[in-house]
Amino acid sequence: MRVPAVVVIVASLVVEAGSRGPALAQTSGLVKITPLGSHSGELCRNDRALLFEDPAGVRILYDPGRTVDETDPRLGDVHLILLSHAHTDHIGDVRPNRSAPGTCAAPAAGAANPNTNLAAIAALKNSAVFSPGELDPFLARKIQNIRGAAPAACPALGLENETDVPMAGPCTASLRPGGSRTVVRIGSPGLVRVAAVQAIHSSGIDPGLIDAPSEAPGLRGYGGSEAGFVVSFTNGLVAYLTGDSGMFGDMDTIIGRFYHPNLIVINMSDTVTFGPLEAAYVIKNLVRPATVMPSHVNEAATSGGSVVAGTRVDRFVTIVRGVADVVLPLSDVTRSFDGNGRCVGCR
Repeated sequence: MRVPAVVVIVASLVVEAGSRGPALAQTSGLVKITPLGSHSGELCRNDRALLFEDPAGVRILYDPGRTVDETDPRLGDVHLILLSHAHTDHIGDVRPNRSAPGTCAAPAAGAANPNTNLAAIAALKNSAVFSPGELDPFLARKIQNIRGAAPAACPALGLENETDVPMAGPCTASLRPGGSRTVVRIGSPGLVRVAAVQAIHSSGIDPGLIDAPSEAPGLRGYGGSEAGFVVSFTNGLVAYLTGDSGMFGDMDTIIGRFYHPNLIVINMSDTVTFGPLEAAYVIKNLVRPATVMPSHVNEAATSGGSVVAGTRVDRFVTIVRGVADVVLPLSDVTRSFDGNGRCVGCR
């Protein structure tokens, strides 16, 4: 038995009124979100990467991982890359294998990429890179390895800490919980604000990604703290990207009540992030968004674009049914979201 690939449930969610982050001028239009996974039309084990396109033209790549590198024809312009933490499945330690991709449950890897897929994309696309913890100089060095010159520090102009895109070369910047930066497409109205928020996980750097003399056997490099992000788009959509995390009380008091996200991309898998029960509790009781996209599922969650019965995603969808809309991030299937967090045309 399978449930539909896209479950859209009209639900009236009551959120507590209160303060929210600094308001941004809003534009009309829809935010497009395109998952860039290993198998087109499916939600698979290695899928992490999401490409966001604001109506004002800003294009943001989130956690490229192992399914996207700089040669991927799906990318187009990438103005900003967000990295939640340094683990290999998010930063990309191996290139995708497009000629022999393997199965959805066991995607095949390509060649090792010690400079990371993330740095390779930033180096080619002249992207700004925002990362938490102590990853800024690490990523700058990786880009330098590729280009032969160190990237600049990303500008943070004025009260809004603004970075204008597109840029002539890549740049890197640290963004930690409590801080925010904005990105503006030159010649277009409106700012896209990116705020870092807490996550509970870890961010060790794999020894294979550390330049000589590397780390002692059995140890990982220090990457500092992990993070999630709240991205406020120009049409009013507010997306909370949890990163890898478990539950914490500030999901209610800070993320829910201050930022008021109406869309959550929740990393939901097994023993290393939210399980389906914990993820459902976040949706129902802590953040209460209009729509949720389960990602980082560490399983072949779909077959033919439909949820496979007995999977963790199946369990999650069953629990949150009637509380929030569920939109599956099927690879290469672009979804469009309005300012209220609703997927347009998903019904």
